Amino acid sequence: MNDRSEVLERWFLVCLALWGVGCLFLEAFAAVGLAACALVALVAAWRSGVTVRGALRAWWPLVAFLAWALLVPALSGHRPSGTGVARLLDFAGIPVAAVAFGHLSDARRVRLAWILGAVFLVSCGVAGFQHFGVWPSQEALEPLRWMRLSFERVYEAVPGTENRFMAGGLLFHRLKFSHIGGMAVAFALGVGLHLKGRRRTAALAVAAVGLVSVGLFPYARAASVALVAVMGLMVLLGLPRRVALPACAAVLGLAVLTLAVNQPLRERFLNSSTEKGSGSRAALLETGLCAVRAHPVTGVGPGRFQARLWATPDMPDQAREHPGKSHNQFVSMAAETGIPGALLFVLLLGWLLWRLPRNRPEGLGALGALAFFCLLSLLHDPLFHVQASQTLVLILGTGLSVVPRRA
Repeated sequence: MNDRSEVLERWFLVCLALWGVGCLFLEAFAAVGLAACALVALVAAWRSGVTVRGALRAWWPLVAFLAWALLVPALSGHRPSGTGVARLLDFAGIPVAAVAFGHLSDARRVRLAWILGAVFLVSCGVAGFQHFGVWPSQEALEPLRWMRLSFERVYEAVPGTENRFMAGGLLFHRLKFSHIGGMAVAFALGVGLHLKGRRRTAALAVAAVGLVSVGLFPYARAASVALVAVMGLMVLLGLPRRVALPACAAVLGLAVLTLAVNQPLRERFLNSSTEKGSGSRAALLETGLCAVRAHPVTGVGPGRFQARLWATPDMPDQAREHPGKSHNQFVSMAAETGIPGALLFVLLLGWLLWRLPRNRPEGLGALGALAFFCLLSLLHDPLFHVQASQTLVLILGTGLSVVPRRA
């Protein structure tokens, strides 16, 4: 390895570590890490002789989706918001992460895994303390307001209890923690199923701790169900059938046992079909469909769709005041980029699913994270949270990376 390659590899390690830590903790870190990684990736691509035409051809589904989503709504008079543009450009991080991770040696890949695995375990531990109320008061955290974290969110009590709270880990937001944590668990499980020895034990331990943390502490129903289903899929794909079927039964049995012994969580699941328990999800979905019917081809513009702007007077208060999306990522994408934009988004996800190598640890792990994202997107808008989208593209890029020649 020459000196320039060594310098590039070190920079990639630093940038990827900053990107990953930011996804698990502070959004600003993730943005800086992604941007820095992109700059280093441009240098690496230039040194290796990659042309713009070749890059566009290699990533044509991504280019088609971004071109439609950014240009067509704008040309029709529905200019994207700054936030909408930023969220779409996050998807350009997939090839960036693929180039960056592909430049890392095996030793540095392991080092990166230890860093991010440790931060995730710390986040799970913090979520446990938050859930059981062993946590500082809001006043004690006031000096840390400059971090722009939702410190108050971890003081939301679980209905029907006096000393249990909806935890958010280092992200201080229960949905962020459950969505990002779910992707991390799926990735760790997929990687662990392909490894051997101590590395396999470490990866599966991270997956197990994350499963318990995501399933119990944030009280996120959709994330919990999606994670259990994806873990079953990962076991079927990564283990021999004679072992996989009993393992799937054990995972399902553990989930049922958890609901049986945890009354608040059980009641939250039982109430999910009611208007109160669903959080007016049907009304929120209808706001997205209203936007799609109004602008079926071009959409209202990336970042421009808000549920409250399309709510009718007869809808519940939550729908008429909701600043977020439709609680269905595919409907929200259609509302903002039109039905063609949503179809290109689905095409991109399918193309990524087809390209991910299931016979490699990173490929199977990324496949699990993508499956989790797709299932979760049926009942939530994971991309509404920037850290969740940055986590997704980091994992997908990692799964698509090429194994270094020297590894």
